Amino acid sequence: MELKTLTPRTRIRRSAVRDILAFHNRPDMISLAGGLPDPDSLPVAGIARSAQYVLSRYGGIALQYGTTEGFHPLREYIASMISRNGLKTAPEQILITSGSQQAMDLVGRYLLTSGQVFTTEPMYNGAVQSFELQGATIHSLACDEMGPTVEALRKIPKYSKGIPEESDAGPAFRGGFRSLSVPSGSRASAEKEGQTRILYLLPTLGNPTGAIIPEGRRQEIRKILQDSDQWLLEEDPYGDLIFDGSRLPYLSQGSETRSLLLGSFSKTVSPSLRIGWLRASEEEIQEIVPLKQAMDLHTNLLSQMILHRFLEDVDLDLHLSRLRQIYRQRMEAALGYLWDANLPLQPETVPVGGMFLWIKTDVDTDALGRAGLEEGVAIVPGSAFFSRAEEGKRHFRINFSAVSVEEIRQGMERLVRAYHRIRGS
Repeated sequence: MELKTLTPRTRIRRSAVRDILAFHNRPDMISLAGGLPDPDSLPVAGIARSAQYVLSRYGGIALQYGTTEGFHPLREYIASMISRNGLKTAPEQILITSGSQQAMDLVGRYLLTSGQVFTTEPMYNGAVQSFELQGATIHSLACDEMGPTVEALRKIPKYSKGIPEESDAGPAFRGGFRSLSVPSGSRASAEKEGQTRILYLLPTLGNPTGAIIPEGRRQEIRKILQDSDQWLLEEDPYGDLIFDGSRLPYLSQGSETRSLLLGSFSKTVSPSLRIGWLRASEEEIQEIVPLKQAMDLHTNLLSQMILHRFLEDVDLDLHLSRLRQIYRQRMEAALGYLWDANLPLQPETVPVGGMFLWIKTDVDTDALGRAGLEEGVAIVPGSAFFSRAEEGKRHFRINFSAVSVEEIRQGMERLVRAYHRIRGS
């Protein structure tokens, strides 16, 4: 029987990363594809101890329904954490979500009925999926080594009425992503015009490049936002993974009006707990709450309580310090093998933290990815991170956090063999 598509939402692009992870369970496969934390560093004993504590003392609460906003002690912890990092936050400004991906989806439902999203390329594929689902048009901003250029940011209409329905700069994929080619705008209410605008940025150790927008450029972005009615959506999953332990101020600091901040414990504690968070004004949180109620009522309360107990029980700074040390060693190992290969397989930049290397080469990386799977190594072709797939054909992403130094060595050997197969040498 032929199945007919009932809604355009089913036509959004699949996550290339999730599809590639389907190969992860092959016993001979070395996966450099996912964004996974080190499996040996997952705090199994601490989580087990915390789970036992919660269930033995508060089982009747932990196994019940919870509030949509989230477990209040965890909201207090997150608010305090954000405040310590320089952005004063009250618990009432925090909504606990099922990972930051749900937080992003909620933001899309809250702000976008069509609307416009301005961001950088390459970009996180999960964000594209979320914005496409709401029917948004996504504009790619010109970038330099410090992030989106001031010139490109100033081309964004300050007020929503100046945004065109269509751009003639090129075709969109799945009807969603277009190159930036917009005129200057005039004052209007974004909500009234139905053309809400979001500037979406991952300014610290961005995925897939590992790049950081420096503080000087952040200040320029804040100044531009202050004279605009657009929203800032900042995502910060990797901010604690700068190798030297430093932390840049949130981009949201100083531009808190129409500013939304997303975070997660998936990269620092455990992805399977599925605990993320959204920071907004108290009024905005209460407006978003009914949207979450319609989705899942509330985030898993048992996971929230276990995580909160874990955070109270352990030295999180020490845990993060160990992660940073491990990830630095693995990145340096990956770089060493790439440099020793003396081939056009070189990082575009050397990150100062995070989980990823963004590699430039001279072959089609879709073909390289297929050849890599045949050799027993998985990478993510660059086309997964661009609106126009051809723009990513000479780049690919590798993850170094989830594999040992020995697995990195073997994976690089297999990748080199795959490269030679593509080159016919």
